[in-house]
Amino acid sequence: MHKILVINNGGTSTKIAVYHDDQFVVDHVFRHSLEDMKRHSTSREQVAFRKELILAWFQENGYKMQDFSCVAMMGGTIVEAKRSGVYLLSGKYKEGLLATYVPDEPPIHGNRIITPITLELIGDLDIPVYVTDPPSVDEFDAVSRIVGVGGGYQRRSAFHALSQKATGRKMAKDLGKNYADCRFVVAHMGAGISVGAHRDGKVVDVNDVGEGEGPFTPQRAGTVPTYIMLDLCYEKGLTKKEAHKRIRGAAGLIGLLGTDNIIEVENRIAAGDEYAAVVLEAMAYQVAKEIGACAAALEGRVDAIGITGGIAYSEFIMDHIRKRVKAFAPILEYPGECENEALALGAYRVVSGQEQPLTLE
Repeated sequence: MHKILVINNGGTSTKIAVYHDDQFVVDHVFRHSLEDMKRHSTSREQVAFRKELILAWFQENGYKMQDFSCVAMMGGTIVEAKRSGVYLLSGKYKEGLLATYVPDEPPIHGNRIITPITLELIGDLDIPVYVTDPPSVDEFDAVSRIVGVGGGYQRRSAFHALSQKATGRKMAKDLGKNYADCRFVVAHMGAGISVGAHRDGKVVDVNDVGEGEGPFTPQRAGTVPTYIMLDLCYEKGLTKKEAHKRIRGAAGLIGLLGTDNIIEVENRIAAGDEYAAVVLEAMAYQVAKEIGACAAALEGRVDAIGITGGIAYSEFIMDHIRKRVKAFAPILEYPGECENEALALGAYRVVSGQEQPLTLE
């Protein structure tokens, strides 16, 4: 039996899980308060803080690091990791992920510190680390890359590849089909929102969830008209770093309503806040428009639309999406996160000999 430890960082959470082969055993989510984040503001402090939480959980639950056959880790982005599959954390992939770790600065995202946390937990033990479908998976069609400004600029593939691919496989299974034979639109709605066009097992177009495309989210601006960005940078005088922070951490629901909590927004709507209702409907409206765009990318031939992520629990949002996209294709709903399971199953496919790991040497 293979014991698999899953480590999955969010911006304000650390998720761990234990699997025996492909069977779930236990999981835990550490929620990090604003006070926690302020006390441990740098990446170095975050690594130490989160690692100690995991070690304390091990002790409370009777686990030791040497109990595990492998670690299934949520991966970060490096441009060379373009193929879909399960990567062994070694060589250039390991070096590339460690290069995104800047110890004395706050982490841009939880995945910037997950590699040092994992490596410190393992220490000198000979335990392999596997990453399934990192955000840099790139299966774009040539037409998906073109940007109308010239100068060598191109759109890039940066999205919730792990969740999107896992959802696509679930959809195919539920329809009694092979994922490689299907045409799906998949929407992942969480802290970030990505909507992808899946054709024959490949994501041939998707909004860039990292650098500002697609629907706005609880904290991110999504697509912003060019004239507004020019105004922010030139009329308001923001630096590149300031502008990036403005559209990625202080925008979306938090910029419009002062909160990134969907439940709180729904409570305000129930209490009669008409503006909150318009804003939340606008987010659903933009997701629906992105689904429609992906349907066009698939030439209108869509087997099903899949919707996943924590925001899919919101009936307010789902109702506004359903009424706008139900004419395109059947809608399959998978509320909540599937990341831990997808990471564990990817690692299991390797350790059980079903799949060969990818490497970047």
